[in-house]
Amino acid sequence: MEKESTFGLRLDQMASLFSMSVGEPDPSDEEGEREQMAALLQEQLASALVKRSLLFDTLVMMLDQQGHDTRFLAGTSLGEVLLSPQSDVALLQGIKNCGKKLSERLDSQAESALATTLYFAALASALVHHDRKITQHSYEKLDESFALLIEKRWMDQGLAELFSRARRICEARRNQK
Repeated sequence: MEKESTFGLRLDQMASLFSMSVGEPDPSDEEGEREQMAALLQEQLASALVKRSLLFDTLVMMLDQQGHDTRFLAGTSLGEVLLSPQSDVALLQGIKNCGKKLSERLDSQAESALATTLYFAALASALVHHDRKITQHSYEKLDESFALLIEKRWMDQGLAELFSRARRICEARRNQK
């Protein structure tokens, strides 16, 4: 039950996520900070995954440990991977795990928010493109998290659409019960 309530996130990460929904100031509310967050997210989504980047190296290490072929990742952008219906569920699971680990280890609030966004983007992608829930989060909690991310003014439009599609699936699953 404890895992269900924190979803594996640290207390400060959950507080940051919940503060978004209760009207507390968003750390990226300043116009310059919103632009910086948008640029940081866009850079991560559009840039090809290259060796010797923290994200690529962490992702490759995690997938290699699971026995997956990672050669195809070089030259592919993270945005392409997250938005593609052809992305393997194991790869999305790896991105999810990588985003979670990075969000726990990064000191920068902006980079931690980015890692958390990638975590939820991997969850949304698996749900939308493969009809798979790769987390213990309830559909209700996923729906709430996706809604919070959609509202971020710095959110990439492609991810916002992915989160929106995932929300519709979550709502349908909740109504089936």
